[in-house]
Amino acid sequence: MMRTIRQGLLAGLLAGLLTALLFVVDYGPGNSLHWVARWLGLDSQGAGKLVGFLLILFLGGVFGILFSMVAGRWQPALGRWLLTGLVAGAIWWVLVVLLIGTGINHVGLSFGSVLFSIVPLLVYGLLLGSISFQWRWQNA
Repeated sequence: MMRTIRQGLLAGLLAGLLTALLFVVDYGPGNSLHWVARWLGLDSQGAGKLVGFLLILFLGGVFGILFSMVAGRWQPALGRWLLTGLVAGAIWWVLVVLLIGTGINHVGLSFGSVLFSIVPLLVYGLLLGSISFQWRWQNA
């Protein structure tokens, strides 16, 4: 079980890193990371980009562990793991962006900002499912 959790953590961190890179290259050098820091009310002029980057890595690791606890009990099946990864990305969006970001911190959520936040998180879920499947398949 610890091996599965460790693999989920590493897969979540790697998928989070790749997702953070999506936020870095979009709209200038890391300007989109301010949005990520605003989800939890941690944005500042000087450190907002770094906080957003670290927040994506941290939450990526947390959701990677949760993913591994759910999907680690199943036999490796790519379709099921990709779908579970998509669900993990959607749950991340609902919990962090929708409930905390808009509910507590009152961050405005228009159609463009919904797409701006949900698409990278769904990509995170696909990466998480794919990376986890590859690592599990190689070790099986």
